[in-house]
Amino acid sequence: MSDQNMDCRQLLDKLAQLLEMEKDAQPEDIYRTCEKIKQERDTYFLAMDNCLDSFHVTDRDGNIIFVNKTFERRSKTSKDFILGKSVTEMEELGFYRPSAVRIALREGRPITMVQAGPGGDAIVTATPIKDADGQAVMCVSNARFTDELELLDKYYRGRNKQPDYDEKSIVTKNAEVAKLYESARQVAKADSSILITGETGTGKSMLAKYIHDNSQRAKGKFIELNCAAIPENLIESELFGYESGAFTGAKKGGKPGLFEMADGGSLFLDEIGDMPLNLQVKLLHAIQNRIITRIGGTAEKPVNVRIITATNKNLEKLVEEGLFRSDLYYRIHVVPLHMPALRQRKEDIDELVKSFLQLFNNRYGSQVEIVDEALEMLNEYRWPGNIRELENLIERLVVTNRTGVIDEETLPNHIKIMTDGPQADVQVNRIIPLRQALEQVEAQLIHMTFQEYPSTYKAAKALGISQSGASRKFLKYQNQEPHK
Repeated sequence: MSDQNMDCRQLLDKLAQLLEMEKDAQPEDIYRTCEKIKQERDTYFLAMDNCLDSFHVTDRDGNIIFVNKTFERRSKTSKDFILGKSVTEMEELGFYRPSAVRIALREGRPITMVQAGPGGDAIVTATPIKDADGQAVMCVSNARFTDELELLDKYYRGRNKQPDYDEKSIVTKNAEVAKLYESARQVAKADSSILITGETGTGKSMLAKYIHDNSQRAKGKFIELNCAAIPENLIESELFGYESGAFTGAKKGGKPGLFEMADGGSLFLDEIGDMPLNLQVKLLHAIQNRIITRIGGTAEKPVNVRIITATNKNLEKLVEEGLFRSDLYYRIHVVPLHMPALRQRKEDIDELVKSFLQLFNNRYGSQVEIVDEALEMLNEYRWPGNIRELENLIERLVVTNRTGVIDEETLPNHIKIMTDGPQADVQVNRIIPLRQALEQVEAQLIHMTFQEYPSTYKAAKALGISQSGASRKFLKYQNQEPHK
């Protein structure tokens, strides 16, 4: 029994044998004691072997006297090979490095550290067990491997994760918007196609994500494609993918499209009104039959995807003009939802400003506040770029602020001169040369246009000028306040 390399199982077995030797003298008591020891021993080792942590025990000199099954599995060897070896030998053999047990015994205190080994990195705690005199008699080490911790973290994050856009994050006092989100929550439960309409920057993408997060597909992917942001010749490959060798520059092995990537989840097609007419037939086929074919391929692939679309255009008018297929329109128009413009929900501006201030103050470590007079001016502005314009403005005011206060002077001039009153569009304060006045109006118009239409192509179309002309106007006025 004095052999320090003896397994704990052997120690308890030996003790049981010694007690059994005395059972003729005191048969009943000693026999019961033996049985109790055996039961406790079996229960102890069963518990240790089923422990998820890697667990081993050494004597006072660092010689291993016990390991559980998790230790054997993660070290990729058997206890018969390990038992009796010192932790120093285990280090030299590469089973772990450094040894937390060796350090804990040397310093006489519990040690927690990251330990590397063949089973991967692990967070290890080694605890010396001391006798009445304070001397270490053994050391207990338990380890949890980082890959297991990552899985646990992922599990609990997923379990506790709230939808990105739940009721608490919906900033509105507007009855129409509140009703809209309630309708969205109801239709989210079904699998019908949804068409969200509204001006640019009103929050259509946020509403689409809200629908996904409150649907039965919430655990699946939410994939978004802005149809207006991708060249026509690339949209097809983005949506449907391609096979190897389908065209020059195609990846070897091919590439899955967004329909395949969104399988089991939701595919949000923003600016659906800009979908090329020649692709609308293929899109309709995919939505209607839930089957896609990659470019350059022949095999049909089933896809289980919920389609949500959005547009700032009048699709009915585009159908009349022959620019949008009527059959596709009716397929995506099963449940229509309309997001009102910010100027139609002005009661929300104060709360949105407060929300964006908190967001950007936290992000940039600042404490910027806004005075009531400046807030009133923001309420009077028409917000052609809607919530996106307001968010971008608040971020700009936070990062450029030097006083910690947003007041009237801090606001850009186009906010000051563009109110919601009858004089909002043009304001004449004094007599100036006509050419200068025209430049002021032009600057104001260019600023407003590019707030609503971020691309020169769309801005040019809205202004009725060439794309190159729109680019020149933008470059001319981008660093100039509209009224100057």
